[in-house]
Amino acid sequence: MKKTIYLILSLLFFQSCSGQIKCSDLKNGTFELKSETGTTIIERKENTQIEKFNGLNYYSDVEWLTDCKYELKNHRNHNGELDNEELNSIYTVEIMEITTDSVRIKTTSNYSDDSLERTLKIVSIK
Repeated sequence: MKKTIYLILSLLFFQSCSGQIKCSDLKNGTFELKSETGTTIIERKENTQIEKFNGLNYYSDVEWLTDCKYELKNHRNHNGELDNEELNSIYTVEIMEITTDSVRIKTTSNYSDDSLERTLKIVSIK
């Protein structure tokens, strides 16, 4: 009887854990960032990120450092050209917390000691 109860509890535990979103699940998906200036839609496909804001698309290369940390580099404007203002900028993004419908991130850059924490809504993950 004890073995049966242990087996049932174990199965319930593993079943509940399997539904959790992991950092690696966020490498491909669509996210929404709301701010005072409007809503940005972020589409990430493994090593490329597109940020859509006010009808314009901005592109960045994504380099994954770990499953929960990545860098955004080679920022390109809506025409796909390298953005001179962002030419040498590297943004490091760390995934701090994941819920069923959102992800909290912390962003730092190579040109400032400041960091910014934001919460993105998970629209879809692939």
